[in-house]
Amino acid sequence: MIHIFGGVILSAVCFLPTLSDMVGGLKISPIRRVAALLDQARQKQNLISFGGGAPSLPPPPEVVEHMCQLIEVEAKGACSYTGTRGIPELRELIAEDTRKWFGVSYDPEKEVIVTDGGTEGIYCAFMTLLNRNDEVILMDPTYLGYREAAKIAGARTKSLSVSVGKGFQPDVEDLKDLISPSTKLFVLLSPDNPTGRVVESDFARALVDLAEDHDFWIVSDEAYKHIVYDADHTPISGVKNAHERVVSVNTFSKEASIPGLRLGYALAPPEVVEAMEKIKQYISLAPNSLAQFAMVRFLQDGTKERYLKETVIPTYKKRRDFMGEQIHRHLPEARTTTPAGAFYYFVDMSSYLEKMDRTDEGFADRLLVRKSVVTIPGSYFGEGGTQHIRLTFVSEPEERIRLGFEAIDEYVTSYTF
Repeated sequence: MIHIFGGVILSAVCFLPTLSDMVGGLKISPIRRVAALLDQARQKQNLISFGGGAPSLPPPPEVVEHMCQLIEVEAKGACSYTGTRGIPELRELIAEDTRKWFGVSYDPEKEVIVTDGGTEGIYCAFMTLLNRNDEVILMDPTYLGYREAAKIAGARTKSLSVSVGKGFQPDVEDLKDLISPSTKLFVLLSPDNPTGRVVESDFARALVDLAEDHDFWIVSDEAYKHIVYDADHTPISGVKNAHERVVSVNTFSKEASIPGLRLGYALAPPEVVEAMEKIKQYISLAPNSLAQFAMVRFLQDGTKERYLKETVIPTYKKRRDFMGEQIHRHLPEARTTTPAGAFYYFVDMSSYLEKMDRTDEGFADRLLVRKSVVTIPGSYFGEGGTQHIRLTFVSEPEERIRLGFEAIDEYVTSYTF
């Protein structure tokens, strides 16, 4: 800033107003930093990525064709505003689909809201349910977005530890020890990111009982509810007495392979949906209209069933099994479990990292630089993930998975022997 006084030019330092304390306390998602790195490296043909969490398959051809027709024939309508809760026909199909797959009934008018991906669903749910200094119980390790969303809402978090030695299954008695009068919310992600765990039905039933006894909410993140290989999975909202205590957050990103279209939905009691609508209208106003019409097509005429049964599950299961073989062959000292669902192996690398005198983050950084292989440090998912790495098995075909593990083997061997 420059001032002129009596013909003399005076300069002054310009100070910007301060940012909010809340923003100052937030962390940039390290996985988003990795995603930015991958964007920059798209031209690098030899980069092998075990890092991302996005589907590697195109959407169903019926959906792609429908979107093209909408843009060509009905562009104005396909790109217009919709209601904040989403178009009625999609909400009706979501309710019908949930009842068909899992036997759980929701009122499409009062208990369904369409969101801009599962991330917005989580945010709106937290802002709806949490007050300042409420406690949120998270598993550790778990998806890293919950902790920061709780922080935005002014809540505090507690960690329920899970480990590879117990198949990453949570213990009910450990959970009981964490519950306090301030407990307001438990977040359940099953199938899980990063571990691939599907929680056992006994834990789900016990969790609902505890929520009823201690008067807290359950937010169930169902991002991977259809990406299940070797286990039966029913959302926790299907457990007896759960309906009025569970907010089920869902996304089409994984099951329909449309992560970039940013479309999801939440299922919850009417008062929760009404409150989430109030918050959403000031964040994004309305869901992506083209994506909504595309997902109407996805939920019609058996498209979803065919796509999951004939394309998604066989492709990803084959890659999962192949990566498991590669882990045992090239990292024999590592510990992991075969994921029952989702996209990931969560691998305990402590035996190797101790010999290499590296952290999991240092390991991932150097592996990328030296061997052009992308992995995600386990510590990004909580203290319980320290000395682990997350490996995505859906991003690369089998041949490139093999090449990636040969490179990891060479890297590890050069340091440890």
